Amino acid sequence: MTVWEIILIGVALAMDAFALTIANCATYKNSLNRKKEWSMPAAFALFQFLMPVIGYYLGSALSGSLKSVSKFVTAAIFFALALKIVIDNLKEAKSDKTCCTETEKATDKTAAFTFWVLIAQAVATSIDALLIGVTFAVSLDFSVFLAALIIGAVTFAIVAVALYIGKSLGKILGRYAQWAGAVILLVLAVKNLAEGIA
Repeated sequence: MTVWEIILIGVALAMDAFALTIANCATYKNSLNRKKEWSMPAAFALFQFLMPVIGYYLGSALSGSLKSVSKFVTAAIFFALALKIVIDNLKEAKSDKTCCTETEKATDKTAAFTFWVLIAQAVATSIDALLIGVTFAVSLDFSVFLAALIIGAVTFAIVAVALYIGKSLGKILGRYAQWAGAVILLVLAVKNLAEGIA
C-alpha cells in the first residue's frame, strides 16, 4: 500500500466527517464560537488517527466480527444524533413561545453543541477507520503511525474546508438550517444501514 493510496483512503474516510461538520454548522449555527468550530476538525482528525492504530493492533482476527456490526453501530449513532436534534428543535420552538428576551434565546441555543455530541460524532465517523487499521496489519509496507497521521491530516484539512461551507449554508438556510442538519444525519444513518444490510 502506497502513500497515495493512504491519502485516497483518508479522503474517503473523511467524507462522513465533512458532511457532519456541514450539518453541525447548519444545526448549531447560533451556538458555535471559534473554539467550538475548530474543535470539529481537531476531534475528527484525532479519532481518524487513533482508530487505524487501534485497528492495526487488534489484528485481522477480529476483522470479521467488527465488519459485521460496524455499519449498524454507525447508523444507530447517527439516528440517535438526528433524533436529538429534532427533539432539541421542538423544545426550542416551544421555549421560544415562553422565552421573552433575545439573551435567553441565545443562551438556550448556545448549550446545544456539546463536547459529548462531538465525541459521539467523532467515534461514529471513525469506525470505518478502525476496520482500515485491521487491514493495515496485513497490507501496510511502512509505519502504521505514519499512515494514521496522513489520514488524520487529510481529515483535518477536509473538515476545515467544511467549516466554511457549513457556515455559508447556515446563513443561506436561515431558520431551516437546524432541520437540514437533522436530515443530513438521517441520510448518513440510512446510508450506513443500507451498506450494513447489503
